[in-house]
Amino acid sequence: MKTSSTPDLWRKILVPTDFSECAEAAVHAAAALHQKSGVEILLLHVTEPAYQGLRVQTNDLHAQMRQEAENHLKKLAAEVFPNATSVRLLVKDGRPADVICQAAAMEKADAIIIPTHGHSGLKHALLGSVAEKVVRHAPCSVLVVRD
Repeated sequence: MKTSSTPDLWRKILVPTDFSECAEAAVHAAAALHQKSGVEILLLHVTEPAYQGLRVQTNDLHAQMRQEAENHLKKLAAEVFPNATSVRLLVKDGRPADVICQAAAMEKADAIIIPTHGHSGLKHALLGSVAEKVVRHAPCSVLVVRD
């Protein structure tokens, strides 16, 4: 339910999640905005493509991974956004930062609320940072939520 004191800055927010504890902070931040202003929420999970590097996944295994991700998103949405009609669930394949930015553009999201694990040093250099890449390439505002 929208209150008259809430500005209409963001009408649609994309919230990527990897189902980690860190991602919960971003989901709950989006839930607070949703409860306050009725903003539309797009919950996104990015799965690995069926082929990555030297590891080949069968189509059946990949379909099972997608189904598990969809089920997990449904459960998350039911827990965090009970009775909400303006929450949509998306499961897409690819590299997380690229898919997040593409989904934000396709869905015309006004903002992305993304978690960060806060890695630094060698771990950051080796793993990179999805949040950092999204901040650099997103077509909209990005709110980075720390755990």
